[in-house]
Amino acid sequence: MSEALRALAVLLESPRPEHAAIAQALELPPPPAADEHTGVLVFQAYPYASVYLGAEGMLGGEARDRIAGFWRALGGEPPVEPDHLSVLLAGVAALAESAPASSVLGALFWEHLASWMPPYLATLRRIGAPFHVAWADLLATLLAELADELGPPARLPLALRAAPAPSAAPADLDALLATLLAPARTGFVVVRDDLERAAAELGLGLRAGERRFALRSLISQDATAVLGWLAREARSQAAALATLPPITAWWIARAHVGATWLSELAAQARYREPAENLAT
Repeated sequence: MSEALRALAVLLESPRPEHAAIAQALELPPPPAADEHTGVLVFQAYPYASVYLGAEGMLGGEARDRIAGFWRALGGEPPVEPDHLSVLLAGVAALAESAPASSVLGALFWEHLASWMPPYLATLRRIGAPFHVAWADLLATLLAELADELGPPARLPLALRAAPAPSAAPADLDALLATLLAPARTGFVVVRDDLERAAAELGLGLRAGERRFALRSLISQDATAVLGWLAREARSQAAALATLPPITAWWIARAHVGATWLSELAAQARYREPAENLAT
């Protein structure tokens, strides 16, 4: 298992010629070309724990600091990107060899890796190429096996226990967007491909640019339709999560809370912005 985890960690890096042999050894499809790798892992399915566990839904912040603190507790300097999935997988692999079934391994696994894998792996399966889907399936299998060996955590990871639920009524469109793009708040993940799918299904125009700008444009065109679509998407994503008790149950429950919240906001349809503001 440790070698497989290390190999999967390597395959998260920018494509190199030797990746083909690694993928073949794991019985995965051929790795993607550089542009496809960038389109999935660099611009959409960000492989950083802080994006999924932080209240802001962004890189860094308290979620990254918490993981950096874990590396310091082991007696060394944290890696440059302490919450990157490849770093976490390599750390779990090393501890599984040197300290199997230890409390340290359990802490790294449950607190900092398993805590965000259900929505992350579901995102890869939703938007990725066959390679990404197979990669996610293999990792889900390995994580489930390791979870069985370690046994369930005594309590939910701190990041999940501390995650704020969506506020009843965001003050304005900016506050709404901040919540929608924070998976720990809503229970589901919104990437660019999801917005393209929403625009196509609703017959709306999707503006070029980063997610916040594109989502702002969609909501301003038809808040009722877009918020209703997002509510359905939350429920759909909840049904597609990888099984990793008790983590998956938390994400499912949070997604259903998010879906109910979005349905209520859709009924209000108050979050709009004048068209002239979107042109600037």
